[in-house]
Amino acid sequence: MVLSIEIPPQTEARLRRQAEAAGKDVREYLSELIARATAKPDLDEVLAPVRRQFAETGITDAELVDDITEAQAEYRAQSQKKPA
Repeated sequence: MVLSIEIPPQTEARLRRQAEAAGKDVREYLSELIARATAKPDLDEVLAPVRRQFAETGITDAELVDDITEAQAEYRAQSQKKPA
């Protein structure tokens, strides 16, 4: 795929310096940057298993909030009991 984009001169200069420092030409450097950026999963992909597991539990949002609030209160109570 061939793309053409407009970038500010300052950005182009930084990009050229970074590519040079990496020992690559600008096209190769940009291609690698784009490949790395797109290889990372997006948030929906990362959260999909967690969302699926949550849905399978049948717990409601309100129940989850209650559980978290209770756990937080227990943690704080335990922290206050510990000697400094």
